[in-house]
Amino acid sequence: MICLGLILISSCKKDEPEDIVYGNAKIRVVNTVPNSAAQDFYQGEAKISTSSVTYGNSSDYLTVKAGKSTVSFRNSGTTTVSAVGTIGANTDGVYTLFYYTNGNGGGEVDGFADDNTAPATGKARVRFISLGLAFNNTLSVSYTGLAGTSIVSGLAYGNVSAYNSIDPNVDLSVVVLGSASTTVIPGNNFVAGKNYTVWFDAASSTSANYHVILQN
Repeated sequence: MICLGLILISSCKKDEPEDIVYGNAKIRVVNTVPNSAAQDFYQGEAKISTSSVTYGNSSDYLTVKAGKSTVSFRNSGTTTVSAVGTIGANTDGVYTLFYYTNGNGGGEVDGFADDNTAPATGKARVRFISLGLAFNNTLSVSYTGLAGTSIVSGLAYGNVSAYNSIDPNVDLSVVVLGSASTTVIPGNNFVAGKNYTVWFDAASSTSANYHVILQN
């Protein structure tokens, strides 16, 4: 089961409930479905995206109304819904939302809050997510050529790692457990002082494609 999820909104119970007035939130949307049509992003019936998002790409941060709402991805320029979901976003919250394929081959939408905390001096921060439905095992990420330098291990489909502090300009290696195939992420994708999300889909059942999103 997918292990993502936008932070749900909650409030303390009061004897006299008050209406909650929400402001705005920011959401970046990502199309992770190979061979899909370019996608428009909607909140309710309002089109939010200013340009459609093709496979492997993401939007800039889009302004949405905070609170609980229904969102959807739709084939560009049409009313054809590719995926629909309900989210809860906090006022001034910042999120990344994915259009992906679930285990039954259908479209899904889900996401999580972004953490843009400043990295330690000289470091970058990165989290990893596996959206490769075809993978036959979990993923591991390590520094290339450096024994005993695992960054993430056992990353299963639909899971997201914690943020990891990494050295910029050092190549990373991604391996599907039990496979002899290695995918290298060049270190020049990462700059000191920045936060990143890296998501993976499947080049095959035993090798990964990587996609780097600069958060801030």
